[in-house]
This record gives sequence, C-alpha cells and structure tokens, in this order.
Amino acid sequence: MIIGTSTGLLQELQQQIHRNFLAEDALQLILGGFQNTLVIFFFGAIFAFVLAIFLTYLHINNKWQWLYRPLQWFVATIHDVPAVVLMMFFYYVVFAGSMNGIVVSIVALGVYISGTLTGIFKTHINHVGKEQYEAGRMLGFTTVQIYRLIVLPQAVKGMLPSIAGQMKLLLRATSYAGYIGQKDLVKTVDSIRTHTGDVFIPLLFISLLYLFLSKVIVKILHLLYVKFFCHA
Repeated sequence: MIIGTSTGLLQELQQQIHRNFLAEDALQLILGGFQNTLVIFFFGAIFAFVLAIFLTYLHINNKWQWLYRPLQWFVATIHDVPAVVLMMFFYYVVFAGSMNGIVVSIVALGVYISGTLTGIFKTHINHVGKEQYEAGRMLGFTTVQIYRLIVLPQAVKGMLPSIAGQMKLLLRATSYAGYIGQKDLVKTVDSIRTHTGDVFIPLLFISLLYLFLSKVIVKILHLLYVKFFCHA
C-alpha cells in the first residue's frame, strides 16, 4: 500500500514536471523569462552602483554639495515608495508607456536601490579614520591612490553584507516587471501554472531558483572583493 502510494506520488510529480517545463514549449518560455530577469537585475545593479558612486563622490567633494543635496533628497524620498509602485509610476506616468518595459524596470529599480547603496557607501567610507588619509598623504599618495589603496579596501569589506542584501532585494524586485506587462521569470512561471493548474512544482521551482541565485550573488561579490581589494 505504501509502495503504491509512493509510486503514485512520484508519477504525479513526473507528470507535473512534464506539463510545466517540457510540454508545449514551456521550457522555451521559462528560459525567456529567466533571461529577462537576469537582464533587469544585471543592468539595474550597474545603474544603481553608478548612480550611488556618483552621489557618494558629490558627497565627499564639498564643492558639489549644492548638487548632491537635492539629488540625495530625491533618491532617498523615492526609496520610501514601494518598488512596484515606483516601477508602475515610471512606466505609466513618466514615460507614458512609450518606453520598453524592460528598460523602465532597469531605470526604476536602479534608482530605487541607489538610495540605500549611497547610504552604505557614505557610512563605511566615513568610518575610515582621518589618520588613514594623513598616512597616505605622508607616503606621497594622490587622492585617488589614498582611496584606491587605503580607504576602499577597508570600507568595502564592511559594506559587503549590506551590499549583498541590496542585491538580493533587487533580484526579488525584478518580479515586479510583470505588473507592467513584462514576462520575467515569475510572470512566466505563473502563466504556466495558470495554464496547467499545478501549484506545487512551479512554486517550488521558482523558490529554489531564487535561493540559488541569491547564493550566487553573494559568491560573486566576495570574488570581486578578493580580486580588486584584498591585495591592498
């Protein structure tokens, strides 16, 4: 009896896997959604880092405070709005549906994440003692060398857990692209789930995949830190 029940469950799981991932071009649809998710995440992360680094530079350089303050206020204020609402606002109001939804997702999420990243960068750079800067000047280092060889290696190490948390948040937020009609990974799998009527396998698949991607993000950040900063 137990063996028969186990065999029946196994067969049902196999059928669900076939229906959701192999039948009727489902695999091709999933790969397309997965690609859109990775594109939004990758370019959204780049945009967020570039904007955060720019804002941090303005903060450090006193002569640019007049530009930094309004930009930082804007980014910080936007971060108080739910990411999904911000994405919809950008798509339907700012661009009035005239721009590609993937691009809008990248811009909206990049702006959303950049506010917190800027705060992380500023906090950890400010934690590096002034004596470190003075030591660099005594050694004849330029300002760029001081930051590259002394400040950033110390600051980045402390930043990593917070940056990893923001990148995980960005990864999860890519699922909001479905609200503006984009076929990201979650939207695609949910469409297949609706078509097949299956629940367990699609949701288990998407959960495990996001868990895996989160682990990959942390590993990549660690490798980048080791490559660019650990030798200092």
